[in-house]
Amino acid sequence: MSFLAPLLLGGLVFASAPLIIHLLNRRRFKLVEWAPMEYLKLTLRTNRRRLQLEQWILLALRTLLILLLIFAVARPLLNANAAASWLAIGGRTSRVLIIDDSLSMGLRHGGTTAFDKAKEEAAIAIESLGTQDSLTVVTTSGMDRPLQRDTALGAGEAEQLAERVRALEPSDTANNWSATLAQVADMLEGSAYSNREVRILTDQRAEGWSADASEQAQRLAEMGVKVTIVNVGEASPGNAALLSLEQTTGVALENTPVVFTAKIKADGDAQLASQQAVLVVDGNENPLELPSITPGQEVSLPIELMFKEAGQHTVELRLPDDAMVGDNARSLVVNVSEAVNVLLVDGEPSIEQRDSETFFVAVSLLIGDVPFRLTILPDSDWLNAPGVGVYDLIILANVAQVPAERANQLRETVEAGTGLMVFLGDQVDPDAYNLNLFADGRGVLPGRVEEGETIEAEGLVVEPIDGSPLSQLGRLAPRVLAEIVPLKAAPVELDDTEDVQVLARWNNTDLPAAVVLKRIGRGQSILWTMSADRAWGDWPTQLSYVLAVREAALAIAGVGEEAGNLTAGEPIRQPVSANTPPSQAKVQHPGEEATTAATIDLEEPTRPRVTYSDTARAGLYRLTWDKPGSADQQRFFAVSPDARESELRRLSSTELEQIMTGVDLQLVDLSGDTPEAERGGKEIWRTLATLLLAMVVIESCFAAWVGREH
Repeated sequence: MSFLAPLLLGGLVFASAPLIIHLLNRRRFKLVEWAPMEYLKLTLRTNRRRLQLEQWILLALRTLLILLLIFAVARPLLNANAAASWLAIGGRTSRVLIIDDSLSMGLRHGGTTAFDKAKEEAAIAIESLGTQDSLTVVTTSGMDRPLQRDTALGAGEAEQLAERVRALEPSDTANNWSATLAQVADMLEGSAYSNREVRILTDQRAEGWSADASEQAQRLAEMGVKVTIVNVGEASPGNAALLSLEQTTGVALENTPVVFTAKIKADGDAQLASQQAVLVVDGNENPLELPSITPGQEVSLPIELMFKEAGQHTVELRLPDDAMVGDNARSLVVNVSEAVNVLLVDGEPSIEQRDSETFFVAVSLLIGDVPFRLTILPDSDWLNAPGVGVYDLIILANVAQVPAERANQLRETVEAGTGLMVFLGDQVDPDAYNLNLFADGRGVLPGRVEEGETIEAEGLVVEPIDGSPLSQLGRLAPRVLAEIVPLKAAPVELDDTEDVQVLARWNNTDLPAAVVLKRIGRGQSILWTMSADRAWGDWPTQLSYVLAVREAALAIAGVGEEAGNLTAGEPIRQPVSANTPPSQAKVQHPGEEATTAATIDLEEPTRPRVTYSDTARAGLYRLTWDKPGSADQQRFFAVSPDARESELRRLSSTELEQIMTGVDLQLVDLSGDTPEAERGGKEIWRTLATLLLAMVVIESCFAAWVGREH
């Protein structure tokens, strides 16, 4: 027990007042012998013990009244800081202890992190647990890998588990409390005992607490689960965060400048002025001057590098250390190529190359100093292949239809970063495109397409959009764009989302858009509402067409699923040969010498992969696997911290109670900057005040009874 106003406990000395008054009253009377009193002595002797007992009870009541008054005004608080108090409940209980190990738990305050406090509170709770209860201990980044799963702790086991908890390190992942509570509910549905309790040790950051968490909280409420949330976090004094480090240039080519962009934000009182960061390229450290960043400001820092050799390279950027070092560094794997790998799928191939559907697109890509490596396949060959293939850019030209399975594979590939261009034509089946490639907005197309129709237009208008893949086309003289005269185009009912943008329109605003872009995950797709050849107009024969196709191709060509750049918690997935699948694979974690076995996934024979899911820590992971008949293969994967965890706003108790509506919830706040009155536990001054009032009534009645005539 603790007190919110402990100085008032000095008033306890007044509890002696009734006794002092009683003794003083006894001294006020002088004994005088009086003959008639002798006749009363016999009567009083018989009642003496009863009268003394009544007086002592009355004295005790009056003393207790003063004690209750002093205790009430001192505002006692039960179990404000006892992490193990949840264990002191009768009856066998299934308990789940959740330790938040997300990136924000690494925020340092006074030399101690929130995660340090959470571990110590958890260890105390574990060591205080009796052998009659069942315990599950998990971290938020390892809900599928509990440290202890629904078992009672035997002699010595509690101490061993507590030491394992104290040895934990925070992850670089973000929280998803909806998913966490769902997994907790699943655990407790099959728990050993009907009494169920959950204790969450967290910094109570708002990030991760979505409205979906309320649904899972309702599940816990229906199961009768008691939930205690302990806030061990502190208010942020200010934090400078490296929010992202991205490769701005779509495809990195050897001996060609590659541009990267770093986004840096200063939060709270943090600021960066006249400081140096460290840029690490292939293990070589170089100083990098940072711009002056004031509190609350976010800046984009361009970085230009050049790689002399093709292959895999690594880039890392580190900011100066601050209160939370977890979000001060990010890394990238850069796949440097000799050329941009492009797949052209020809929907109308021809013996005469000039008459094929992809001829003008291929010519446009091969003109210029940027190397493109082209692979041209008839649509039948591509559709019958085991997969979409690994390319920087895929171009579909007048392909009649794409089956659902291949459309799903195509979406996954684009989502991972590969660029996609789709040209229409007379062979295109709009219904099939809308069903599989648009898929009610879930596919790669930006809208529903219709049959191509004859149009009357003279010229193209390029929309002034920053970073548009057609920005170079917009710099041409208006007369050059006015020479573009389409014969046919396909109307498109665009999906009304922020991921869809019209890049160019025909100069007649009543006509359909000419070029439309859609962003899908890390990739982009562009729909050209005309054909790639001269069937729907003579634009392919003009130099502006060459510029448009080349610039758009370079802008959206990406690194695909071979990129190897992940966010903490995302699994490693490495495609391997279906003909010679590996027999073993292993992963080396950042800064460690030991390796861990990876999983070889052969469930999909057409897409065998090596997978690994334990990527909670940021840094460079090295994956190696054997390849029969050749040397072992090796690839790096760059895992960066989750930028969402750099948002350090704390969730108020009211907001948390609204999310957890219906749950038997107790909030305990152990943060050092929180007033004692807000620390949680149970404040009992109201209970004492009620008891005091009852005691006043009892004392008054008893005093009247004691003072009756005898």
